[in-house]
Amino acid sequence: MSTILLPRATPDILADSHWEPFLKALTGRLAQPTPDLPSVRCVTRQNLVQLIGEAASELHLPSTFPTGKKIIEHLVSMGLASHVPIEEVSRPGPSRDFILLGIQESRELQVDPLELLQAYDPQGVICYFSALAYYNLTTQIPASHHIASLVTHKTSSVAKSAEKLSTSPRSTARSKLGTRVFSYGGVPFYSTKRSRKSIPGVKTRVLGPATNIHIATIEQTLLDTLQYPFHCGGPEVVLESWERQTGTTDEELYLAYLKAIQIPPLTRRVGALFELLGIPATGALGSYLDATKKTVLEQPETPWIPLLRGVPYSREIAEWKVLVP
Repeated sequence: MSTILLPRATPDILADSHWEPFLKALTGRLAQPTPDLPSVRCVTRQNLVQLIGEAASELHLPSTFPTGKKIIEHLVSMGLASHVPIEEVSRPGPSRDFILLGIQESRELQVDPLELLQAYDPQGVICYFSALAYYNLTTQIPASHHIASLVTHKTSSVAKSAEKLSTSPRSTARSKLGTRVFSYGGVPFYSTKRSRKSIPGVKTRVLGPATNIHIATIEQTLLDTLQYPFHCGGPEVVLESWERQTGTTDEELYLAYLKAIQIPPLTRRVGALFELLGIPATGALGSYLDATKKTVLEQPETPWIPLLRGVPYSREIAEWKVLVP
């Protein structure tokens, strides 16, 4: 189903014989989500102008044809598009100006925060507090939303920096949540960069008929809570999410992700948390955690780490050298 309906155009555009073929071409580009444009209902002005340019190019329209900016103004004036009222934009620009396409049933626009996140960064991955809420792993309303752009680094540098960050006594986990790009409904939205290696668990899910989202899996999100607890709402939200996940997660995925990420402190945190919450680890995951525990016991120089990075706990689980609440 197309997002834009053929409108009764205003007289100046109606007089242009290219209008209807152009609108048909534009509508075709917005007919359904694609890997490059997962949301075709909510898009940035920048991306919509690009699509308008592509449609005009395809039809070889003359230079006198209205610009992308003018066409968007017409769509809004005809009630076929609306501006999304975001707040506190850090750097105003077309990538932070959102357009909601289609006829809206209410003057008060309601846009799903995840739809906004994906529109802001079509290739980004929704994670942290946003993912916890999506999977109903928390009863708390997200105090922030995150989308991550994935970058590729050398494996050795990623592993060294990640482990150093995981064990640092003065962790930056609390200090910076990412780049604050705008707010919506009073809630801040953040963009951050993540190594591809640190987030192997990503799935594309259907949010609505005109919107797909790229989002961290349940298991990936829960692992993220141990490394980035303040991005995920803080210690109380993190512990609640682990308690609510019981029986709903896949041990094989935990194992695959831990092996892919290769951060020993993260594996220790998982083992200690499983023990703390009485979660049985069986099969290959149980063997992997047992091997990690054995390594910790055989290396007395292994430093103590908190269960949640950056949270100063004091109770000890000696076999993991992890401090817990």
